[in-house]
Amino acid sequence: MSEKPKKGNSLKLVIIVLLGLILVGGAAFGGMYIAGKKGAATSTTSTTNAVATKEVTYSLDECLVNLTDSDAKRYLKVLIYVGYGENTDLDTEIKAQKPIIRDLVIKTLRSKKAADFDDAVVDNIKKELITKINPVLTKGKIDHVYFNDLLVQ
Repeated sequence: MSEKPKKGNSLKLVIIVLLGLILVGGAAFGGMYIAGKKGAATSTTSTTNAVATKEVTYSLDECLVNLTDSDAKRYLKVLIYVGYGENTDLDTEIKAQKPIIRDLVIKTLRSKKAADFDDAVVDNIKKELITKINPVLTKGKIDHVYFNDLLVQ
């Protein structure tokens, strides 16, 4: 007789655990559903803004230059992209002017020191590159310069 009440108690325990899991799962689903609706409204707005401001990037390839540090021989290795609005004329012009643009970039980067590539100062270098590259272009202007794989050693 003592075995039957144990089986009954274990069945009740399993049912209670299952009901608890169903309740917690339902609450989690409801919370995710409500949060998903709020997130969808926010992301729809930001997606609309992203579509309105499409930017094309073009790789100027990797540059490896010596820096002007006097205390030690240092070099910079960076993969550079230029960003601009959608403009097919500018696409072809940048491809045609790539050697000239790369030369301007290399000359500018060679005049820098390792300390110039701190996070706070690197934006100034990007602005300087934009002001040096844009006069070369006649069919449009670049808006951004992006550094990828930046290595100072």
